[in-house]
Amino acid sequence: MARSESAQPEFSLDQYRKRFNIPPWAFNGVENPNETKRGCDHYFTQWERDDLAIALNDAEELLAERLGFYLGARYLIDYDRVWEDPLQLRFGHVLGAGIRARDEVTPSASDFTTDPATITVPSASFSGGLSEVVVIEDSTGLEIEYDEITTSGANYVISIGQYKLIEWDDLEDQSTTIDYDAAFPAATWLKLADLTVYRQYRDTDTQATITYGPSCNCWCAGEACSGTDYTGCAFVLNRDIGLVRIQRATLASGTWSCDSSAVCGCHAGTKATVRYEAGTTDVPAWEQAVFQLAHARMGEQPCGCALQERQWRRDRTVPSALTREQLLCPWGLELGAWTAWNWLTDQAHGKAFML
Repeated sequence: MARSESAQPEFSLDQYRKRFNIPPWAFNGVENPNETKRGCDHYFTQWERDDLAIALNDAEELLAERLGFYLGARYLIDYDRVWEDPLQLRFGHVLGAGIRARDEVTPSASDFTTDPATITVPSASFSGGLSEVVVIEDSTGLEIEYDEITTSGANYVISIGQYKLIEWDDLEDQSTTIDYDAAFPAATWLKLADLTVYRQYRDTDTQATITYGPSCNCWCAGEACSGTDYTGCAFVLNRDIGLVRIQRATLASGTWSCDSSAVCGCHAGTKATVRYEAGTTDVPAWEQAVFQLAHARMGEQPCGCALQERQWRRDRTVPSALTREQLLCPWGLELGAWTAWNWLTDQAHGKAFML
């Protein structure tokens, strides 16, 4: 798929391509004589895909900062939060405490001579279902976005379009268009040996660290300016706003137990580091807000495709007459920035109402 080492936004490059009906081979810089251009006379280069990925990711970061949650699930770490009980995390829509984990799954079959290519894996390897399946390009560590997964008996069959399987070296060193070769697997195409299928899930064995600062008094002795770390677990009090309670605890055989051992000074804690997964896409029109804000902040137009070009021009336009509210928009005067800001304001009002 179209991919970038520079950024991996939730609104992916492939989703952007589909949104604007950009031909998949052209978007990946391949000149395929059999592809219908659909009003697109341009072949993307990797720097254009990188520029677009960075802009989309930056837009998501700006929106998350104001919304108080990410658009799409992300694994986050809140370092050194000053101790409170309960503790307010930086971002809401918490899915649970823990870290990202991946277990390699060995395919039982594959076929890279067809388009799309297929990889067959045992469904029993994914206890959480289809959402746990990820395919990673080994050389870059980037995820390959598959077309679909179907169930066949006791297996999952992963289908990946060949336009998503161009080797990274050929994408990165793309001074000219890549020649299409229907004799799959072509020399410049990825094969099973270049990919790894993983079960990706949240590992709840690592959740929080509670740091107790030095307590210099008549009961305690020790170093004056270093703290002591203890393992902790997190109980989510309010998922939407990211309110949690951190408890000093120990883990044995997958079960957390309260740690009631004495701590000098008898206080609850000084600071905490929390690892968690959070984010949601259950927000209307979030994709439009992302790409319109991205367009408004990009320096150059990413391609010459008709549908995308019309949207680009609209999002980059600065109206000749501006209201006071538009002049105060913190993201710029372009219509794309203003539209995204209006969308954000609507979400913030809705959130305030619900709370």
